[in-house]
Amino acid sequence: MRRKELEEKMLDYFKTAGTADSQYTEDLPSFVRFAHREGIGMGRLRALCEKHPSFARVYGECEEILADRIIDGALHKRLDGSFSKFLLTARFGISEKKGEAEEGAFDLEIVLREPSRKGEDEDP
Repeated sequence: MRRKELEEKMLDYFKTAGTADSQYTEDLPSFVRFAHREGIGMGRLRALCEKHPSFARVYGECEEILADRIIDGALHKRLDGSFSKFLLTARFGISEKKGEAEEGAFDLEIVLREPSRKGEDEDP
């Protein structure tokens, strides 16, 4: 199979797997299942990425589609949220940011107090 044809098939697979009109029955696309379906192994996919920048771009786009499908599945309760979080962290390095302020964020503290009543001492 030619590389360009494999690129097109891989992109089609990742875009349509699990959708209503898809020829692919999997709920969530997988690089391993795609490679096996095409009669090659993951080593061949990785080698194509190393040798051909266009294939690496398509592979990267498929990774983005997969991450988006996982997030969408968790948001719409088609996938377990905890498992989705695990997949996103383990496979894509996506995790929650903790303790980091956004660039340009204000360091602002708001303190709410009850209004004082007449005759009561007010706190300074």
